[in-house]
Parts: sequence; C-alpha cells; structure tokens
Amino acid sequence: MIAPNSIGLMVFYILPIMWSVLLAFHQWDGLSAMEWAGFHNFRRLLGDASFLAALGNTAVYTVLVVPAILLLILCFGMLLAHDVLSFTRHVRTLYFLPLMTMPVAAALVWKWLLNLRFGLVNRVLEALGIGAVPWLSSPSHVLYSIVFIGVWLGVAYNLIVIIAGIRSIPRGYYEAAEIDGASGLDRFLRITLPLLTPSIFFILVTQLITCFQVFDTAFVILGADPPGSLHRAGSTIVMSLYEQGFVFFNMGYSSAQAAVLFVCVLVITIGQFLFQKRWVHYG
Repeated sequence: MIAPNSIGLMVFYILPIMWSVLLAFHQWDGLSAMEWAGFHNFRRLLGDASFLAALGNTAVYTVLVVPAILLLILCFGMLLAHDVLSFTRHVRTLYFLPLMTMPVAAALVWKWLLNLRFGLVNRVLEALGIGAVPWLSSPSHVLYSIVFIGVWLGVAYNLIVIIAGIRSIPRGYYEAAEIDGASGLDRFLRITLPLLTPSIFFILVTQLITCFQVFDTAFVILGADPPGSLHRAGSTIVMSLYEQGFVFFNMGYSSAQAAVLFVCVLVITIGQFLFQKRWVHYG
C-alpha cells in the first residue's frame, strides 16, 4: 500500500538529492561529459560575491520574517482564538485567505500594489502627504519589500496553528489563576505562553526552513534581469543556485550551492531540536 508513495519519494526526492551531491564534485553543463572537480566548486563559493550576497540576504530575510510572524500570530491569535466578538469568524477567514493564494500570484499582486508610479500603496502615501517610496526599484528597499510579502504569506497558516494551540489549553488553568488573583498578563506569561511552546517550536522549525528556501517571491519581484545592484540586493540562495544551474548551466556549481543550503538548514534544525529541551514544555 505504501509502495506508490515510496517509489515517488525515491524517484523525485532521494535520487535527485544523491545526484546533486555527486554533481557538486563535478563540472557539467548538462550536455557534455562530466569532469571531476573535487572541492573546486566549494572553494569557488568562498570568493563568489554574488553567492555571499545571496547568503546574506537569505539570512536577513529569515531573521526579519520569523520573529515578525511569531509576534503577529501571538497577537492575533489571542484576539481570534475565542469567538468573543460577532465578527471574529469573518476576521479569521480574512487572515486565512493568503494561504489559498499561490505565492507567485500573491507576489504579482504585491508587485503591482508597490509599483512606484501607479501602485496603490504609493497613491495612498501621496494622499497622506508622504512621497512615493521606491519599494521595488531601490536596492535599499527591495529586500524589505520581499520580507513584507513573506510575512503576509506566512501569517495565514501559522495563525491557524497558534489558534489551535491556544484552544487546546484547558480552561481550568485560567480559572484557577483567576481565583488566585492572577492578572491577564500573568495568565499569558505563566500559562498561555509556556503551554504554547510546542506550537511555537513547530512554527520555528518549519518557518526557518521555508525562509531559507524562499525563491518564488524574490524571483517574481526581481524578475529575470541581468545581475545588477538591485538583483544583488534582493537575491536569495535558491535564486542563485537556480541561475547557476538553469541560466548559466553550471550544474556542478549550482549543486555545490544546494549542498551548502542543505547543510545550513540541517545544522539550524538540529540545533533547534537540541535547544528545545530547555524551553519547550509538553505538559
């Protein structure tokens, strides 16, 4: 019964990973014979300014997106977890809508909204007496625009997780705390937050992996233009390995970048699982 899925996993995941690791130690353009290169591709990474810029952009993107998503879902989760107001369910539906939108489609919409000349966001800013901001055409703004879109896309699914976590906390804990005279802040810090740590840990692990793999949003925003200051300011690791592999046909070098990305994600994930014993409470 599991054979179809196992075959698919082997053909589309395990074998490509093994092939990518093999390619990382070769020079290959996809057509000619492969040539053994040893660690040349990995040494080349250390002196590649474009790759290092993409690595830095990915790190900045991750550092900004993950805390922002956590802060927003905690705030909105506390407001939307219980049907206190009559329109709470409708608000939850609105927050869920980005999850139903493909990232490419969402990026295209935001690319129009943030356009310098006719974007709705700049029109509103000008109506408020604030000048238009070059969200997508300035190297100093483009990465933060991609971060904003990433946060907008990431809140929807993670908000569902955090709401489910809040609703799973027994009401008896809060009733006992109220009897003891605990304030709302005390109840949040001593009951809600500790019992939400499993959900927060799950979101941290999955969202960090997602952030390191960001591609479609950045690719739509930056387009396929030749590398320049704007491209370097917003490019990510996955964009870099895509360009090396499928634009310049440096398959070996692209695979080396993929190997570095895999190691980064693996080390961070293992570190999270080791460190979670100190702050995640399951009981």
